[in-house]
Amino acid sequence: MKKSVWDMILKMVIAVASAIAGALGANAMTL
Repeated sequence: MKKSVWDMILKMVIAVASAIAGALGANAMTL
Protein backbone atom coordinates (compact mmCIF):
# COMPACT_ATOMS: atom_id res chain seq x y z
CA MET A 1 0.00 0.00 0.00
CA LYS A 2 1.08 3.57 -0.57
CA LYS A 3 2.05 5.78 2.34
CA SER A 4 -0.63 8.34 1.42
CA VAL A 5 -3.29 5.65 1.87
CA TRP A 6 -1.98 4.85 5.35
CA ASP A 7 -1.96 8.58 6.21
CA MET A 8 -5.61 8.82 5.15
CA ILE A 9 -6.56 5.73 7.21
CA LEU A 10 -4.72 7.10 10.25
CA LYS A 11 -6.51 10.44 9.94
CA MET A 12 -9.88 8.68 9.66
CA VAL A 13 -9.16 6.53 12.74
CA ILE A 14 -8.06 9.59 14.74
CA ALA A 15 -11.16 11.52 13.64
CA VAL A 16 -13.48 8.67 14.67
CA ALA A 17 -11.65 8.18 17.99
CA SER A 18 -11.82 11.90 18.81
CA ALA A 19 -15.53 11.98 17.90
CA ILE A 20 -16.24 9.01 20.21
CA ALA A 21 -14.14 10.58 22.98
CA GLY A 22 -16.05 13.86 22.57
CA ALA A 23 -19.41 12.05 22.75
CA LEU A 24 -18.33 10.14 25.87
CA GLY A 25 -17.04 13.35 27.46
CA ALA A 26 -20.34 15.14 26.74
CA ASN A 27 -22.31 12.24 28.24
CA ALA A 28 -20.06 12.20 31.33
CA MET A 29 -20.59 15.97 31.81
CA THR A 30 -24.37 15.57 31.45
CA LEU A 31 -24.37 12.84 34.10
